[in-house]
Amino acid sequence: MDLKNPVILKRLENIERIIAIMSGKGGVGKTLIASTMALTTAEIGFPSGLLDMDFANSSCHLVLGVDVSREKPIEDMGIVPVKIHGVEFMSIAFYTHGEALPLRGIEVDNVFKELLMITRWGRLKMLIVDTPPGFGDITLNIATYLPKVEFVAVTTPNLLSLESLKRLARTYVRERILGVIVNMSHKSVRPSIEKMGFKVLAEIPHYNDLEEYIGDVDKLMKTEFAEKVKEAVLKILG
Repeated sequence: MDLKNPVILKRLENIERIIAIMSGKGGVGKTLIASTMALTTAEIGFPSGLLDMDFANSSCHLVLGVDVSREKPIEDMGIVPVKIHGVEFMSIAFYTHGEALPLRGIEVDNVFKELLMITRWGRLKMLIVDTPPGFGDITLNIATYLPKVEFVAVTTPNLLSLESLKRLARTYVRERILGVIVNMSHKSVRPSIEKMGFKVLAEIPHYNDLEEYIGDVDKLMKTEFAEKVKEAVLKILG
């Protein structure tokens, strides 16, 4: 395996920090958090990007309100990401018309590398990468091909989600995890997470009306949820 793909490294050279958002299980709100983190970074005043790496279930475009059948990245010495609310955005959904892209084995590796090699990012303070749930090929590829990547783990307070986080704490990726965002929090699990050796970046309550704002960025960014995500972003930015 080519651990230092020069084309990929060249494409990413103007990006100060790459933050991959990961979770052991699905249904924890990872995509909404990743998208809101990218939007928040731009709102604060830093150039940011969002890369949707969940090929089987790309959905960042839904959060951003992007119609992938109408908006397309421009081709100019590579693919220039679409700019949405100040965020440079790239997703395989632009080429699959929002449909799932079922891949396995070497296909995952090929599409992963192709997307990174053709995307022409600008000068960014932070690139947020939304990953599929679990610790499969894409997450491993991110850790392998992006040497400066840092991770943020998303969990909920429920037992199964915390068990997944505990397993993550036993993998080699743990040293690159900046911290944990606890989503849909109805009780504090900070002591349990800190016992695993992780820093808690934010504890976000469950908001019943949050789904109403998906696709409407202006309204989403005025929510308490966005304020909580901002707490995590500010801690990451230092």
